[in-house]
Amino acid sequence: MASDTGAPLGLFFDHDNKVLLVAFSGVFDRNTTLDLNKAAKAVVERYGHVAAILDFTDVTELALQLRDWPELGNSRRAIRGKLRMLVAPVSPIFAPLRLHGAYKGGVGDDTEVVTTRAQAIRQLGLTDPTFVPLDLG
Repeated sequence: MASDTGAPLGLFFDHDNKVLLVAFSGVFDRNTTLDLNKAAKAVVERYGHVAAILDFTDVTELALQLRDWPELGNSRRAIRGKLRMLVAPVSPIFAPLRLHGAYKGGVGDDTEVVTTRAQAIRQLGLTDPTFVPLDLG
């Protein structure tokens, strides 16, 4: 499940469980983090704070500078107080995400890193979630 429009950010929502799924593809850069923040704020306005799965499986390059990491950090997150699952397959390009997740998890953060979307779904306790494209426009 990637973005139907070919954009690097696909948004999907399971209305029954109130879970946001963000499927990234291609190059993940600072603009992607800004788009994610904008979308997350719109989700909060419409649905409140919800759990989220951020799936990096189809990302081909993680092109973030050190200054860009706070966009993924807890201090600037639009959706707060709910579990956030980062799906980062075992691959050298995702080593920074794994380090970020380990660092945040060690300080009581609500971010966990897993290797598959199926693991994220299990850890959220979801059974047969139905993610439908989300139009925030």
